Amino acid sequence: MRPTTKGIAVVVAGLLLITSIILNVISASRDKEENQPDEPEKNPKEIIMETNHKNDSIFMYNHMTKELVQMPLEEYLAGVVAGEMPASYDEEALKAQAVAARTLVIYKMPAYGGRGCSQAAGADVCSSYAHCQEWISEEQMRKNWGEDYETYVEKIKKAIQETSGQIMTYNGKAIEVFYHSTSNGRTEEVSEVFSNSLPYYISVVSIGEEDAPRFEGSVTLSNKKFAEIFQSKYGIKLDPNKLASQIKINGYTDSGRIQDITVGGKKLRATEFRLLYGLNSTDISFEFDNDSITMNTKGFGHGVGMSQVGADRMADRGYSYMDILQHYYKGVEIIQY
Repeated sequence: MRPTTKGIAVVVAGLLLITSIILNVISASRDKEENQPDEPEKNPKEIIMETNHKNDSIFMYNHMTKELVQMPLEEYLAGVVAGEMPASYDEEALKAQAVAARTLVIYKMPAYGGRGCSQAAGADVCSSYAHCQEWISEEQMRKNWGEDYETYVEKIKKAIQETSGQIMTYNGKAIEVFYHSTSNGRTEEVSEVFSNSLPYYISVVSIGEEDAPRFEGSVTLSNKKFAEIFQSKYGIKLDPNKLASQIKINGYTDSGRIQDITVGGKKLRATEFRLLYGLNSTDISFEFDNDSITMNTKGFGHGVGMSQVGADRMADRGYSYMDILQHYYKGVEIIQY
């Protein structure tokens, strides 16, 4: 049957109506999308970590037992953070310590182009703070923390997990990491302590440490003992009755620490003098008495890199672990290795 003219008109009108409805729906959908508020801008420092290195293991030379031990890297870090920083510190400070400790390991590991630890063949690192970084066993943690063991170990594990895989790099490479206990109010430029200058180590302010247990220290020796120690090391005789005239400070670093010192005509780097007399730092002032000499210090440690007390003080003021690291290590990036 042939369609009538009236029928065709009805069909066309229906099609036009349907088309109009579809176009209105599409337009409304577009308007809705265009009027949606923008996604909040992500913090450029925020890193979502999906590490591929959770199963990495390291070889650590245990300087206490004289054994080479293989263990998961993240498990090793728990012993380092526990040994290097008080577990009572703020979580953000503990995270900063975890990233610093992990970076030190990656920098040293031959698997990532490092030289390993010279304390034992095949070692990536050792457990000594004097050579690599402090590491303590679970047994030692239990002794140190007593009834707080469970609380503290979980706190440290959380800091490690929440920074999983993160290290500090400069120009795409893991940095050489230094950190210390307590500053004198400023950190030290690396070349004043170690031989090489590194661009990410400059002297920066580290405030709020004046109440730290090791901010101030002193060593008092008899004049005779001071002279004996110096002679045993350098073979130079000092007059115990005239020490004040035989000790001369030659200059200071930008951080206010002594740069070098002349004793009995021999010029020494302050770092060498500090080690000779077992002083807390190279921020030294002298007090001379008739029969004794007192060497007063500010700060504890070599002063290079992150101050651990300073990190805790920054965390107390609301700074994140990334803020802390990027304050003490200038120009670094925190990435997944």
